[in-house]
Amino acid sequence: MSAARADSLSDTPPASGWETVHLPDIWSTRWPGHDGTVWYRVEWTHCPGTPVAAFLEYLSMAGVASINGDPLWADDSLVEPLSRSWNMPRYSLLPPSALRAGANTLWFRTVGYDLYSSGLGGVHIGPPEEIRPLYEQEWLLRRIVPQVNLIISVTLGCFFLVVWLLRRNEQAYGWYALTSLAWLLFGLNSVVTTPWPFATTHGWSTWITLIFTVYCSAFSMFAWRFGGQRFPRLEKALWIITGAVCASLLALGPVQPKIVFYLVAVSYAAVFVGTCVQFQLHALRTRRPEHLFLAACMLSFLVAATHDILAFLRIIDDVHGYTSGTAPLMMIGMALVLAWSFTTTLGRVERFNRELAEHVDKARQELAHTLGRQYELEVANARLNERLQISHDLHDGLGSSLVRSIVMAEKDGATLPPRQYLSVLKSLRDDLRQVLDQSFAAAPSAAVSPADWIAPLRHRFGELFDEQGVRCAWRIAQAWPSEPDTARRLALTRFLEEALTNVIKHSRASAIAVTLADAGDGALALSVEDDGAGFDIDLADRSMTGIGLRSMRARIARLGGRLEIESDAGGTRLRAHLPAITHFSG
Repeated sequence: MSAARADSLSDTPPASGWETVHLPDIWSTRWPGHDGTVWYRVEWTHCPGTPVAAFLEYLSMAGVASINGDPLWADDSLVEPLSRSWNMPRYSLLPPSALRAGANTLWFRTVGYDLYSSGLGGVHIGPPEEIRPLYEQEWLLRRIVPQVNLIISVTLGCFFLVVWLLRRNEQAYGWYALTSLAWLLFGLNSVVTTPWPFATTHGWSTWITLIFTVYCSAFSMFAWRFGGQRFPRLEKALWIITGAVCASLLALGPVQPKIVFYLVAVSYAAVFVGTCVQFQLHALRTRRPEHLFLAACMLSFLVAATHDILAFLRIIDDVHGYTSGTAPLMMIGMALVLAWSFTTTLGRVERFNRELAEHVDKARQELAHTLGRQYELEVANARLNERLQISHDLHDGLGSSLVRSIVMAEKDGATLPPRQYLSVLKSLRDDLRQVLDQSFAAAPSAAVSPADWIAPLRHRFGELFDEQGVRCAWRIAQAWPSEPDTARRLALTRFLEEALTNVIKHSRASAIAVTLADAGDGALALSVEDDGAGFDIDLADRSMTGIGLRSMRARIARLGGRLEIESDAGGTRLRAHLPAITHFSG
């Protein structure tokens, strides 16, 4: 096996300058600083009649292969932008027509740069059944594994990016997403076969170096945030340096001095290794399961990364990188740790929600009990007030009538006419009915429906209207718009009672209409209209005789409603509007 430098434009091997080499070969170890073309020739002896296959592990950066002068394959571009064949194994079944009995020569023309370890990988020649498995194994390592690595990175990166966008306070998810996406871009270096969209290999190399600095910085931030660590000054310095390095790389342009390329790569590899080592120590201190698991994942990747760094610096002789194979395992391990942490957090939230629901349910029961007790107290208070009212009514109404009647009957032993006795007895009867009806209206269970509620008043006042020849129309809704409580039913009873009594006493009406209707949105409207003589509303409000009107207004206002009064020579109209009432549901 031998190699020789040549003119970049030459399509034929040089006649001199050949040196013996061993594959895999990196020509910068022999010709430092050489950028351009190197020819390689591999010679072997062939026995006619036996099939022969050739397998090339890699070629950096681009090249052409031929057998005894007949072409085998060629990369798309041997000038900038150069094809990238360092990650592309080649397998060829050598055509029998190109083979010779005895000595045969495989020619490889390689084009590359000293900066990127250009040269020729291992070459294997032999029977196809022996060579093909070697090629498939190399294809798995150089093509399939990196592609799987990228698929895993983009999937996990996008998933945790969405998680972080939904839970912005979980910074570890955001840094993991950035780490995964940066690794995706960096991993393209192992997959793409052209430097597009960059015009040169150096432009692509600058981009990859820049992405590597971002990856290492984001990885450090993820490890610190996941471990619950904060280093404000260190973090600020890290990103300031990273920004300065990226700006410098862009300022240098496509062509970087070799020392800059190595210095940046080694420095940020040291940042990565230092973060892994520091997290190992942190996990040993915390002893938390998720920290220990992530530390184990980092340790496995740390071993692979150390191997690749040593190979990159040519301290060890190995052309295969381990990080491409272990990176998917580490990314999956990191994702599992994050998922574990996420589910643990969700478990705590669910437990808190259950406890909160139990407390809310207990509070609801206590509130329902309190409201029930309050309702009972309100009913008892209403009954007590009604008893007091009955006492007042008996004293002021029936009592006064009895006293007046007794005085009239005993005055000077006078004898009253039978008609006057009958009038006195009817008055006493009416006062007693009023007291009984008021007592019935105060009972909480008295009103099942509007018709049941108004029945006692309708019966009592209906008889009075019949005796006086007054026509009365009762227009009552079939159901309540919203079920009124005891206080509202009692207030409506008092209002209607006062209004009808005023009609009998003062209006001299021949017709009256009572309407109970739905006013919309659960509100209630109760109106009393007559065709009597009417009265002066302003005068009645100012006089002592207007106490009844003011009492009716106050009674409706206490329930949040309003009372409208209209009166003229054609009659009087009273309209009470009560808003809907809402009930607590335990």
